[in-house]
Amino acid sequence: MTRSPGGIGRIVALLAAIVCAAPGCTYITTARLWADTALADGRLSTDTRQWAYDGEPVTFDLECDPGAVNFIVFGVDGEETVVTVPESAGHYRWQRAFRCGDEPKTYEVYAMPMLIRGKCDWVYDSAKDAWMFYPGRLETPDVQTARERTVRVTCYRRTVRFRFPARGGQPKDLALVFVKADGERIPIRRADPKTDERGFRLVGPDADGMCTVICTPVYQEVNRSGTTRVDLVVEHADGTNEEFTQAIDTP
Repeated sequence: MTRSPGGIGRIVALLAAIVCAAPGCTYITTARLWADTALADGRLSTDTRQWAYDGEPVTFDLECDPGAVNFIVFGVDGEETVVTVPESAGHYRWQRAFRCGDEPKTYEVYAMPMLIRGKCDWVYDSAKDAWMFYPGRLETPDVQTARERTVRVTCYRRTVRFRFPARGGQPKDLALVFVKADGERIPIRRADPKTDERGFRLVGPDADGMCTVICTPVYQEVNRSGTTRVDLVVEHADGTNEEFTQAIDTP
C-alpha cells in the first residue's frame, strides 16, 4: 500500500477524464467547490482564488448531485483525503489549515467526486493517519463523475512594527491591542525573552535613540478579510504617553 505521491489518485482520475472525453462518454454530475475565506462573515464562496492566514483552518465544500457520488477526494500537495459522509445532501466538507513562512505560499486544492465500482480505491491507514491509494488488481477502478474543481489558496502572515523615538530611555510600559472589525479588542502581552512565550517584543533604544515594537499575530487575532487595526500606547521613561495606530492588510 502506498501513499499517492504527487496525487496518484488524481492522475488516475485525470486519465479517466481523458477517456470520458471520448464521443458517447459524459460526466454524470456537475460540481462546485466552495471555500470560506473570501467573505468577512465566513460564508462559503466559489471564488477560485482565496487567501488564508497562517494556521487558519479553511473549510472546503464540494457541491454535487447526491445520487451520483459515493465519496469525494480532496487533495493538496500530493496528500489526498477521502470524505464519504456528506455534511448535507450533495455537500461534502473537508477542513485544512495552511502554513507559510515570512513569504506567502500558494496552495492548489482540488476536489473530485467519485463513484465506487467494486471497492473503494482509497484505504485509510490508521497507523499513518493517512489515506492511501490502493486499487485492487482485479477490480474495476472507481470512476470520476464530474470534472475536477480547484481553488488556489494563498497563505500569508503579517508582522507589525512600530518605530518611535524614546523619551528619556526605555519606555516604562507598553500596551498593544489588535482591534477586529466587530469591535473586539485583543490585548497582546509582552514576550518574555527568556522563554518561547508568544507576544510582542521591544527592541531599543538603538544608537539613534529609537525603539521598535514588533509583533506577529496569529489568525485568531486578525480579521478574515479587509484590514485589522493595531493600537499601541507607550508610557515613556519621562512620564509622557504617546499613542500609535496602524492598519495591516488582512485580505
